[in-house]
Amino acid sequence: MTEFLEVALSFPPIVFSFGLIAVFLYWIVVILGALDVDIVDFGTDGDAEVEAGGSFWSAFGFGAVPITVVLSLWITLGWIVTVLGTTWVRSTDMVIPAAVTGAATLVAGIGVGMLGAKLLSAPLSRIFADAPATSHRDLIGKACVVRTGTVTTDSGQAELAEEDGTVHLINVRRSVHEPEGIDDELFSRHSKLVIFDYDESAKVFLVIPVEM
Repeated sequence: MTEFLEVALSFPPIVFSFGLIAVFLYWIVVILGALDVDIVDFGTDGDAEVEAGGSFWSAFGFGAVPITVVLSLWITLGWIVTVLGTTWVRSTDMVIPAAVTGAATLVAGIGVGMLGAKLLSAPLSRIFADAPATSHRDLIGKACVVRTGTVTTDSGQAELAEEDGTVHLINVRRSVHEPEGIDDELFSRHSKLVIFDYDESAKVFLVIPVEM
């Protein structure tokens, strides 16, 4: 364990190690429902546009996958490559300066990480692609089931299954204007809620319990 930590905190793995910690913490927060998966967005307007018509990020071939997912894959794969590369270099009797092998391993980590993220983003783009026949407003009035520990005015996620088998994992919130006296247990995990509005500014669905 000590040897592993020494490798992870050495150059070049350390370049990705702190990023990996940030990725881990980010996905924990997403699972808890406090952040959206696509919270980081370069957009497609302004200086980010390229001549081909897509966003700056999609110019690298990452398609419709949220930037946070791509970065998570890139950092994770880069960390794995640099850790394995550093471990292999240390196990050999190379006479090449450590700075040179370290730089080469870092470049390999960045390159392989980006290539791996690009290859994995192709199948993942089908998951994150918006269904053309479904808009946010189409989901108003439908029932969903809480998937996080609870739903509050600040966080929460729920699953909505449509008749055609389509399943949406959506960010939901309690309304700050809801009537007083509603039991918090009605918003706990596995509780059934009804979507009554969509907040365009916060990009979340507002929900109330099916039974109050």
